[in-house]
Amino acid sequence: MKTAKGVGNLELRELEVPKPKRDEVLIEVAAAGICGTDVHIKHDQAFYTPPVVLGHEYSGTVVDVGLDVTSVKVGDSVVSPATAYCGKCHQCKTGHMNRCTSENKRILGTSRANGAFAKYLVVPDYIVHQVPTGVSMEEAALAEPMACVVHSVIDKTPICPGDVVVVQGPGTMGLMATQVAKAMGAGKVIVTGVSSDQWRFDIAKRIGADMTIDVQGEEIPIDIINAETDGRGADAVIEASGACVACTQALDFVKVAGHVTLLGVRGRPADIDLDPIIVKELTMSGTWGTLPSSWVTTLRLMSSRKVDVSPLITHRISLSEWEKGFELMESQKAIKVLFNNFN
Repeated sequence: MKTAKGVGNLELRELEVPKPKRDEVLIEVAAAGICGTDVHIKHDQAFYTPPVVLGHEYSGTVVDVGLDVTSVKVGDSVVSPATAYCGKCHQCKTGHMNRCTSENKRILGTSRANGAFAKYLVVPDYIVHQVPTGVSMEEAALAEPMACVVHSVIDKTPICPGDVVVVQGPGTMGLMATQVAKAMGAGKVIVTGVSSDQWRFDIAKRIGADMTIDVQGEEIPIDIINAETDGRGADAVIEASGACVACTQALDFVKVAGHVTLLGVRGRPADIDLDPIIVKELTMSGTWGTLPSSWVTTLRLMSSRKVDVSPLITHRISLSEWEKGFELMESQKAIKVLFNNFN
């Protein structure tokens, strides 16, 4: 639980088991992943309203339902997005539920709703999705970040069969974007990173990357990309590292009339020359969170094994070891840390 504003202020607390309201579902958490947002909240670098139990990437089993719930039943394996949107504001009515502006919206693990770093949580039934047969509970816990990637890449990035796609950053989002781009028909996916990412490059190749580039290596990255694209540049670049310098590199890597997708969050202003967007006639997109349709697509991809998130789970620990889990994420020794023991 984040108990108060400020750096730190995280601790384990004993809470009463929550009771679901008429339209809510009580879920026993099976697995919950540490997100970069959780780390930012720890350091007071992201929006949140304490006191709040953190965690929004999870899977679990329904153990109780409210009187009006008919969409799921006790015993169902489920997941859900983080935001419980109002459905009434302008953003919701125009299909942008992820950007709901209602003061009454609840954001799991962030604001007005305790999250999944606990044995139990409650969520409204209208945001719940059932886990498909054949998808493990550990895999399902990564559905939330995958849905974010699906919204960013499938919904917003024009990738055609045979395209060359550069993915910047071999972290959770970048490795997921690599798989989604391949599922969309990309002919070649090139993953870039820094010298310390060598072990992540190995995972990138295992899950479908055709090539990796160390941007701190001896070879000039743009020369490699031009060599792989007959001098044209990448059809699309997905910036998933959150590094400011990567934004400038993205505009360099992409072809004339290509597309740049901003998936990684920088968290600070970036000094960048935007003229290449004009000179090269580029398009650029950014996304935040997920839409209900993102989850439908994500769970279909996971069920069909078009994407495989299991190689991204590098650590499984008990919630009592939460400090170790955060340290692994902050020191970049892990890709995805899962809490899988809540006793």
